[in-house]
Amino acid sequence: MVSYRIDGLEEVLSPNNFENINERLLSGYNLKTGQIVPASKEAGKIVNNYVSYVVVFLNSEEARYADVGKTTAMLRLSDTKEVNAELAYKKQEDGKVMLIFKINKSVEDLIAYRKISVDVIWWSYSGLKIPNVALIQEEDKYYVIRNRAGYKDKILVKVLRQNKTYSIIENYKSEELKELGYSQDYINSRKTIAIYDEISTKSDK
Repeated sequence: MVSYRIDGLEEVLSPNNFENINERLLSGYNLKTGQIVPASKEAGKIVNNYVSYVVVFLNSEEARYADVGKTTAMLRLSDTKEVNAELAYKKQEDGKVMLIFKINKSVEDLIAYRKISVDVIWWSYSGLKIPNVALIQEEDKYYVIRNRAGYKDKILVKVLRQNKTYSIIENYKSEELKELGYSQDYINSRKTIAIYDEISTKSDK
């Protein structure tokens, strides 16, 4: 693929110069997010692979503990498009972490831009989002108190993912409960949690 969009930064912002890239350098170019690189009538460049690199600056816990060559994430390039990304380079500076992600899709969407807006998605689970203060832990199991029309039930739930504030939960499947040693009678009569259910927090007690 041949591109005639040239901005003079091809040699500076290169995979061969990761160690020279920093936030101060990039800020100095006064690049505008989403601005299209103008097409040149005098020069062009050959794009001979499907690899692109995206530089981001973060101060999250996930960024600080990310490992080059091991950590992967999803980059949301637009409202609908998400691509897999591998961490190719990492450097800490001025309280932030500079991460350079390598992606091998959507190069045709990125070639016209030098600066874009992206979301870094470290993990993604589908379930019910609840505050941690609503969870009751007993040994290695978690429960919530569901309140329906004034009737409170203690319901066993499965925690899929958790951070310092929220948890993503779902109901156990019948097969999972069997593996945990629950009887068929318990499985048949158990109560479950559903979207829009009212749950109690520790402060409600």
